[in-house]
Amino acid sequence: MKDDDTNISKGTKLMVDKGPLITGISGIRGIIGKSLTEDTIKRFSKAFAAFLPKNARVILARDTRPSGSVFLDVAQKALSMSGCQVYNLGCCPTPTAKLMTCKLHGDGGIIITASHNPSEWNGMKFIRSDGVFLNQFEHNALMELYESDNFFRNSGGNIITIDSSESITEHISRILSNIDVSSLRKSPIKVTVDFCNGTGGLIVKNLFNELGLGKQAHYINDEPNGHFAHDPEPIPSNLEDLGKEVVRNKSAIGFAIDPDADRVTIVDSIGQPVGEDITLAIATKTLTDQKKGPVVTTLSTSQTISDVAIANECDVHLTPVGEVHVVEKMLETHAVIGGEGNGGVVLTQVTPGRDAATGIILILKAITESRQPFEHLLSCLPNYAIQKRKISCDKNIIDVVVEQFLKENPKAHVHPVKDGFKIFVEGKQNCPWLHLRPSNTEPVLRIIAEAQNIYQANEICQKVERTLREKMVNN
Repeated sequence: MKDDDTNISKGTKLMVDKGPLITGISGIRGIIGKSLTEDTIKRFSKAFAAFLPKNARVILARDTRPSGSVFLDVAQKALSMSGCQVYNLGCCPTPTAKLMTCKLHGDGGIIITASHNPSEWNGMKFIRSDGVFLNQFEHNALMELYESDNFFRNSGGNIITIDSSESITEHISRILSNIDVSSLRKSPIKVTVDFCNGTGGLIVKNLFNELGLGKQAHYINDEPNGHFAHDPEPIPSNLEDLGKEVVRNKSAIGFAIDPDADRVTIVDSIGQPVGEDITLAIATKTLTDQKKGPVVTTLSTSQTISDVAIANECDVHLTPVGEVHVVEKMLETHAVIGGEGNGGVVLTQVTPGRDAATGIILILKAITESRQPFEHLLSCLPNYAIQKRKISCDKNIIDVVVEQFLKENPKAHVHPVKDGFKIFVEGKQNCPWLHLRPSNTEPVLRIIAEAQNIYQANEICQKVERTLREKMVNN
């Protein structure tokens, strides 16, 4: 499994007989039949029932993985036997399940998914009553219940099945009522979308048909069967097939969506991936061009997003890495848009979390309103280069490394929000910057640097790596 702290923040490895079960504030993930079994699903479902009020309403959904149907059945039975009233949405996107948790006045929700992990993985995402993932305090409370086994209740609940099309319809309605899509209706724009046989097709196809875009849209890997045609994480190295289809179909743009449809990344008209941060950058510019207000993103996200927001006279709030931190800050500040640099766009008035469908509509809105090709929009953004490294070391060494870096860069300023250390090298809150943060799931230090060019970003990373090696030798 790729250690992705964007989705597993403050995570731990719960050792079981057949390997590590990855746990964190967005839920749990493991390898099916090894670290993740039916018993794991059952116990976590009962623990979550005990975490919620007595006789709680729990919204339950899953992504398209073949193992999901069995695990969902195990979860709904465990919840019902714990006295919960279960609303089974079946197969639907994660952002859809989150908004339905709010609409149905749920006390919480569970989504059976392993997000962008390969098909041999599955997991559970836990949602509280406002549709937001658990924060660290809530996650710790759930884990204490799980590990104590002190969560059994004897009263019986019931199970209500809701047709997934009802949830999809509600999600589409939320998007169309909160985003001006007049420029999109019956637009001749040609789009190619790779759904990776996940849940994204369940909403995006219907959304495109509603807008009159369906006839000229081209879809690949659009069977919601969970058999992933390639590595499902929507990062540049996995977008080769999409790029070829964009060129073959002469599309204006291509979109890649992860299996549970909360992330979307872009391929341009010549089939080239443009980087994960671009999704949020263009979405932010599109929205803040027309609506002023706070913008929220993470310490590790590209400076491009902050620059775009500031240019539109919007305040920018940076948070620790992880969707829950972004959404909680958005709700606190009444932000107009937020998200992460992994292709995650958040409009809380649509759904309280990242949403691929919302991201796609905002990007297409930008193209059709400007009447310019996507490449023109891209050329108007600030152009930075970002480098990401990781090095095995004791996380306690980070303070020494930061102290040395600050000595070598006397103008540098440390951002007050704590998630490791984000350092603006020249003192101003712009590029170049360095983010050092210990991984929460393995003994490594993450090194992220962004600068005006790739050489400067590499140089910053290399300086940190040299200091780390020197300190480790001396210790």
